[in-house]
Amino acid sequence: MKSPQDQQQLRIDFSRRIMIAGGVMLLLLLLLCSRLLYLQWMQHAGLLLQSDRNRMDAVPELPVRGEIVDRRGRVLAGNKLSYRLSLIPERVENLDATLRFIAGQLRWSPARSNRMRQRIRHRRPDRPVLLQDKLSWRQAAPIASRQHHWPGVQVTAASHRIYPYGALTAHLIGYLALADSEDLERGYHSGESIGRSGMERAMEAVLRGTPGSRIEEVDSHGRRTRTLMRVPPIDGKNVRLSIDIDLQQAAAKALGNRTGAVVVLDVQTGEVLTLLSQPGFDNNRFITGLSAKQWQQWVNDPSNPLLNRAIQAAYPPASTLKLVVALSGLEHHNPFVRSTDLCEGHIQLADRELRCWKSHGHGRINLTTAITRSCDVFFYHLGDRLGMEKMRESALEWGLAAPTGIELSAEARGHFPGSSPRRRHWYQGETMITAIGQGSVTATPIQIARLAAAIANGGKVLTTTLLADATPHVVRQAEISKSDLRLVQYAMHLTTSALHGTARAAFAGALLSAAGKTGTAEVIHTQRDKEGKKIHRHVKRQQRDHAWFMGYAPFEHPRIAMAVFVEHGGHGGHAAAPVARAIVDTFARKYHDSIANSPSVDFFARPSVTAMTASREVIHHVTDN
Repeated sequence: MKSPQDQQQLRIDFSRRIMIAGGVMLLLLLLLCSRLLYLQWMQHAGLLLQSDRNRMDAVPELPVRGEIVDRRGRVLAGNKLSYRLSLIPERVENLDATLRFIAGQLRWSPARSNRMRQRIRHRRPDRPVLLQDKLSWRQAAPIASRQHHWPGVQVTAASHRIYPYGALTAHLIGYLALADSEDLERGYHSGESIGRSGMERAMEAVLRGTPGSRIEEVDSHGRRTRTLMRVPPIDGKNVRLSIDIDLQQAAAKALGNRTGAVVVLDVQTGEVLTLLSQPGFDNNRFITGLSAKQWQQWVNDPSNPLLNRAIQAAYPPASTLKLVVALSGLEHHNPFVRSTDLCEGHIQLADRELRCWKSHGHGRINLTTAITRSCDVFFYHLGDRLGMEKMRESALEWGLAAPTGIELSAEARGHFPGSSPRRRHWYQGETMITAIGQGSVTATPIQIARLAAAIANGGKVLTTTLLADATPHVVRQAEISKSDLRLVQYAMHLTTSALHGTARAAFAGALLSAAGKTGTAEVIHTQRDKEGKKIHRHVKRQQRDHAWFMGYAPFEHPRIAMAVFVEHGGHGGHAAAPVARAIVDTFARKYHDSIANSPSVDFFARPSVTAMTASREVIHHVTDN
């Protein structure tokens, strides 16, 4: 038995422990009370909002995308009413059963069901995941009528894109694709479409509009009970293009199933009236869901239908470049440009022979007849006398080797050889073949069309645009006298009207007088016989020459400028010029009243007497000098 002293000590120790335990309990109680007071008073508003959010859901409302129309208001990219099916993962009670129900209703394949499962897995659980859009009411109705049995499933009215002209306008209009993860980070919503190419991409900010939202109340099972607040979306604005779909169709019909490009410009504003690239692709396929097989088929197609040849492909400009060389000679007052030359069908350059396209030669010629008949020998000599640097200077002055400023992406610059740290000297043969548009010089069809417009409008190099009623922007004014420019213009007119003009056959009987220049770009060196004539054997398509035509109309009062390129088409006068003729005739029929009221001489019928008289005066002027 413990002593009284030990018992007293035990009571003291026990009392101390009771006090310590009581102190700890009191401290914990104070902490609990302070936390309770903090939550009830300090955090009341925030917690109340969070509580509301637990029973509310913000649902985005997507705007209707703006339409794209041509200059007359005809729809090039429109919208069609449809329905979209989406799913909010965190509200779904049984994902496998839900997907089985949807797959059965929409007849999904197992592969597609797996893709949807993967898509859901990689999306935020509190945001709608698009499962399928462009649904008809017949497809959507069975699912919509059973939404209350399948929490998280949503069927909403929407619209989807349609392209009435398909491949005819695919390269300039472009296509849409669903917003990806990077787009979602930039403020797009799941299931929203975004422009990926063409004007759909260039005008995305205008066409998209502003998304709205709905604040919905949901029960514990994720079912919507009522809408608490709605901010309506602001629909996208329509975009009116400068394109004239009638001219576009005329160009496509004339080009047929051949590969190539056509560009038609307003000579005073730079507005693009036609921008055609063939072959094209059906951009409606992106709307209905493009398969990997179809995409690979386009990518691997040797004709490259995804390439916009009008702006993204640069080719040797061939004899169309002779106009720049002629303008360069006149601007730099080179004596040769006002003299005559003898074309015997070839020139000898050391151990190399440079030939003219006409094996027997053109005889005695001047600048006008050299342009009209497209004599290579004259321009071999003129280019040699000018030199590479002066030709390059003029090419840049007239808008070559530089983007035209069109709104579409990935525009090619083209190329004109010039001095660089690695290359300051050019061989004589290189300079000569550059003067006829061969060698390393390249240009895009839209650059050649802009060149034609600049010659037609008095030397104003314009920024090209696909937007209607855009304010014209002059990049530069070429330094060329009116008399010198007029000389080149008349030579171009004779190309389409004179007896030996390289485009005369194509423009015989045209509804408008025109001015132009043909070009034939050699793809490979052509074998010739002893007399210098080309040996016409069976040649593979990939080895045939490219065909060019560039020009403007009407000649007396220019309204449109054009460039036609036919890939592996052969001679420019035979393959490309007839396409330009079809465009000129279509323009004449459609704009007859506005052309007839222009302050100029009679446009319709054959070249006017005034023009022919002036042309003869130019020829005599050059010959006499």
